[in-house]
Amino acid sequence: MTGPADELRAAVAARAEGTPYVVVPTPEGFDLRIDLADARWWGPLGAAGRRKVVQHRVALDEGARSMTITDDHYDVQWSAGADVSTRVPRLVASARAERSLGRTWEVSGEKTFGLDDTGRPATVVDYTFSSAEGHGMIRDAAAPLGWSERMGAAQRAGVVAAVAAGGVAGLVAVVLVVLGATGRL
Repeated sequence: MTGPADELRAAVAARAEGTPYVVVPTPEGFDLRIDLADARWWGPLGAAGRRKVVQHRVALDEGARSMTITDDHYDVQWSAGADVSTRVPRLVASARAERSLGRTWEVSGEKTFGLDDTGRPATVVDYTFSSAEGHGMIRDAAAPLGWSERMGAAQRAGVVAAVAAGGVAGLVAVVLVVLGATGRL
């Protein structure tokens, strides 16, 4: 038996067919996922790697035919090798992990050259990305099926934080103006 959630999931999967995106069912709805980079390579003085994944997490309220889209981006990069910028070479290692959760608008791209696992020169990371593409796949599938979109918890928290920060900044500005006008500043 299929319901509205199954129809939406199938419609998004049909739009994702033939693209690097995959639809992964979840208890809340589904994720529209794209692996932008999953590579390890050798450079002139060491090794490096990168893993970058974007998931558009879609939570569905089947009864109300409403959905939330929460973007979950994570990016892990690492490198290890020799630093020869000083008289005595030394071993160095670094790593960086980054994650963003909420609603994001990202346009990015990367092309990295290195030696692959066979030792041959290769393009080891090569992608262009726009978050609007995944959002569009979901929204274009949802609209004809009667689904509406609402803000998720992460987005609502962001709006509250922005309003609170704006309110504090406004209050500080008013206090500074009053103190300046009364000669106390």
